[in-house]
Amino acid sequence: MSLSGLEAAQRFVNMRFPQSEAAILAGSIVQGGATPGSDLDLVLFDDSQFGPFRKTYRAFGWIIEAFVLNRDTYRYFFDQAVESAIPSLLRMCSEGIVLHGHEHVAAIIKEARHDLDAGPPAWSIQELDRSRYEIGETLTDLECTASRAEGLFITAKLAGMLAEFALRTGGFWIGDGKWLQRSLKQSDPALAEELYEALEAYYRLDRTEPLSAFVQKLLEPFGGFLVEGYAEGDDPGEEETGP
Repeated sequence: MSLSGLEAAQRFVNMRFPQSEAAILAGSIVQGGATPGSDLDLVLFDDSQFGPFRKTYRAFGWIIEAFVLNRDTYRYFFDQAVESAIPSLLRMCSEGIVLHGHEHVAAIIKEARHDLDAGPPAWSIQELDRSRYEIGETLTDLECTASRAEGLFITAKLAGMLAEFALRTGGFWIGDGKWLQRSLKQSDPALAEELYEALEAYYRLDRTEPLSAFVQKLLEPFGGFLVEGYAEGDDPGEEETGP
């Protein structure tokens, strides 16, 4: 019989990282919503280890993802999380269960919560314009392709781009995979459902019209589609064009 997630995590830390200053158990096991495929996410602060690393283990009937940091490196990874707007490590530290060493990580947990509450950095005009342009370009690819196989790949890409656009322009964190959809659903349930229905219309019925309408509605408050005039890098100046 497998051990509970909490007991397995405690035994693993004692066995594999006995010199760790602190250990935090995080993920769906702690937050709820665990599935039969859920693993154990552990954040460890251990100065006895050679450098920060991430490694996957199997122990006590569980798959265990260990994120090993120390006091000299954790801030770098926090800053990366903020810059990418994917706060996985921040959430693990701020929402997890401290297995031991609370006194060593209390200030670090406070930092993580502060960063989470502050939200991701706002998009620059250049980032907003790039996203508007790329979404329009991707939608055009979908509307014009005659290949069902191509359409599936294009739609998968477009779904992620639309969710990210909605979240970042709203000042919300994003996520990877399932966490991107969960973040959108948490921030705007109605919009998440509308996107889901538009995607289903393509996946089930090969209809692109609902996605086209969704994109137009999403981009409209930010200037709509961007095609002519979009540029990256140094602007070479206006060039004469024919009639």
